[in-house]
Formats: sequence, structure tokens, C-alpha cells
Amino acid sequence: MQTERRELDTGDGQLGLYVARPDGDGPFPLVMFFHHGPGFDDGSREAADAIADEGYCVAVPDRYWRNGPWLTFDIAALFAEGPDSPAMQEFLGLLLGTTDDMVSADIAAVLASLEADPAVDTANVGCIGYCIGARTVVRALAGQPDTFAAGVGLHPSFCVTPEPNSPHLTVPTISGRLHMAQGTADQLASLEQNQPLLDAVAELGERGSIDVIEGADHGFAVPGGHAYHPEGAARSYATAHTIFAQHLGSNA
Repeated sequence: MQTERRELDTGDGQLGLYVARPDGDGPFPLVMFFHHGPGFDDGSREAADAIADEGYCVAVPDRYWRNGPWLTFDIAALFAEGPDSPAMQEFLGLLLGTTDDMVSADIAAVLASLEADPAVDTANVGCIGYCIGARTVVRALAGQPDTFAAGVGLHPSFCVTPEPNSPHLTVPTISGRLHMAQGTADQLASLEQNQPLLDAVAELGERGSIDVIEGADHGFAVPGGHAYHPEGAARSYATAHTIFAQHLGSNA
């Protein structure tokens, strides 16, 4: 396994990028990894490396680079301080202040960088996202159908909103393969809240699939986290590997 942290010059600052891929020349199909709200923490890195170990180049852009390099947050501590605490308000401001347009620009910068890398196959790209990263998965598949062939969203949040362009409303336009996994015990973005998203994905027919995991809470797929759910995580990653093997790379 080869791993490294890179910095991409965006013209407005340095976008951090974590890249993991197997040893060898490749080229390896590209999977973009959109980390969860707390940032690219140790559990997220473990998950990214495990996906890369299956034969992919995994690229993880730092969502919060505009506010500082590789910021991470202890969610349990934030909740302990309370929803109105300054620390929680700062976190939510950062989470929601990083807009879809900003993330889209970051994706474009990452793709432009990796297209020149002979070890990376950027045809039929895949993506996987956690929490608010699942929102990015939906936006990527809906907005860049010629680039993103398949996406997986795990414990999604901010995918069903009052916005007239709420991500779940764009799901019917998706031509690629989309999978969403939701826990029944999710206390941050409940099954009821996400039901319109899950229904929309299911209505894609063969291009969509959902998995409702009994007893899983928000964060169930992040190793080492307080909500890690081994059975649900294993099931979700097995599904992701099957989808990526079928849809990514030049030979898809």
C-alpha cells in the first residue's frame, strides 16, 4: 500500500488531498472518498485504506481546508457541551458553511490533478461518502454523470432539506449506480427524515439500492467510532466493493 498527503494549489490556497493505492504501476480505478462531518479522522483513514486495499486509488479531499488543514472534531465532546455551546456553533458553521459549490470546485481540482497520474484510471470514477459526504455523493452523480459512474452513501445527512434543490429531489436524474445505507437507530439523521431519499433511490430500479440496518446509529461505518456497527459496516463495504468492481475504470 502506498499512502501520501498532497497539497493542490487552487489559486485561493492549498487543498489537502490524501491518496491511498496498492503497490504497483496500476492504473487503479479512482474512488473519491468524502469524509464525514467530524473531518478526516483516524477511523476515516482506516476506511479509505481498506477500500484502496481492494485495488483502487482512493482520493480524499480535505473538506475544511479553507479554514485550516485537516481539521477534525470530537463529536461526543461537542454534544456533551450542548447544542448551543460556542464549540458546537463553530462546528456547525464550518460544516454548513462549506457549500456544495466549494466542494464541487475541490472535486474538479482533484480530478484535474489525478488525470495526469499514470497510476490512476479516471474513467468511470466512483465515490463513497459518509454523513454530509453522502450529500456530496448525490451531488456528484447528479451533476457530473459523465465522470461519476457509481456512488455509495453511508449514514447520510443533509440529503433531505427544505431547499428547492434538495439533494433527494435530484436523485431521479441520476444515470449511474447509487446505493444508500441507513441505520434504524440513527439519532442525527433519522430513518424517517431520510425516507424521501431512500424512496427516491429505490425508485431508480436496477440503478439504485438501499440497505436499512437494524440497530445502527449515525457513524456506523467509521471504524473505531463510538457508533461503529461491525455487521452493518461489513455489509455496506461488501456492497460498495461489488458495485465498484462492476462499474469503475476503463474496463467497466
